[in-house]
Amino acid sequence: MLLAAVFTVAAAFNPRPFATDDGGVNIIVIDPGHGGKDPGNLGTGRYSDKEKDVSYDVSLLVKQYIEENLPGTKAILTRDDNQFIELYQRTVIANRANADLFISIHCNANDNHSAYGTESFVLGMGEKDQRLNKTAQLENAARLLEDNWESNYDKLDASNPTAVIALRAYQDAYLEQSISIADEIQNQFEGRVKRRNRGVKQQPLAVLRGSTMPAVLVELGFLTNHGEEDFLQSSRGKELMASAIYRAIKEYKYKRETRDALIQVNEDQTSVFEEELTVAHSDSNSEINVNTSTVVSTIQASTTSVNSPLYFSVQIAVSRNDLECVPTNFKGLENIWKEEQYGLYKYYCGKISTFKEVEALKSTVLEHYPDAYVVAFEKDGKIDVNEAKKRAP
Repeated sequence: MLLAAVFTVAAAFNPRPFATDDGGVNIIVIDPGHGGKDPGNLGTGRYSDKEKDVSYDVSLLVKQYIEENLPGTKAILTRDDNQFIELYQRTVIANRANADLFISIHCNANDNHSAYGTESFVLGMGEKDQRLNKTAQLENAARLLEDNWESNYDKLDASNPTAVIALRAYQDAYLEQSISIADEIQNQFEGRVKRRNRGVKQQPLAVLRGSTMPAVLVELGFLTNHGEEDFLQSSRGKELMASAIYRAIKEYKYKRETRDALIQVNEDQTSVFEEELTVAHSDSNSEINVNTSTVVSTIQASTTSVNSPLYFSVQIAVSRNDLECVPTNFKGLENIWKEEQYGLYKYYCGKISTFKEVEALKSTVLEHYPDAYVVAFEKDGKIDVNEAKKRAP
């Protein structure tokens, strides 16, 4: 039942299901959480505006920032000011629009009024904790306000193999891209707006199910926390949060479109990280043909360990596979290192103190991994690349 329902929605409302590399991030659907008879959470009760109002105000600002600053990029809201839209219809709107990105904007709540910070969610059913967390319970509860809601949704049951298969199909199709935009958003919240970063998490959220594009649910903060509620209810707070989301979209759009352009130039090379690493992992006992002569000496010279707490690296891949960081697993590239995050392994090349040197390294790495891009770290935590460039030697 679930499998049929999920894929019927995808096929009926998206003429290009699972199209991942089709020319850029040109249509973005912004979903203001809740609306109409669904107020969302009520906060502390000190303000007349509820979650539905704050999420709408921020969503509208994100739309305006996109249209003003990203020519040729279309932003669509799923609802008008105080309209009630069923959860499943929100992704239907995005699918019908052929959207390249779906962002659902919400405010958090907790019985513990000291809880604070931002977090973002991607569709998933993580192996480590398959139970719905508090946020997922609150957001999924909105479906109970819909007429005949039972016919629109199947139970989100981690013990149901069919449910897990269907969720994993969508999760795998856009997982890396969804995590990428979620990570950008969280970095912007933390770096530019100085909000507490509670991280990126996977949950089986009803509003993200059925989306046939990268999708993320964003929690702006806790309206049940007096300080965060005051900030999010203020015009300045809404502007800052909307600007952070816009900047994250801009950075994600740049990376995706740069990646797509490189793929066009390198049509003879594999364009999906997971596919490349899966092949290397599953065929580890057979002979691997690696042309190490194409790996220039600047890699070895430039990627030695650095003493500075601020450094750059080139991210080359994301995979579920935990691979040994040896040249034979990475097309002859040396100085590969990895970190585990959100149940995935991220692989990087080099740790370099200057931006000029990492750009040279990236040029070489792109010959082997057309998806590669520069990232920056400080004390082993990822930071904004532009900020790092200002402070790097």
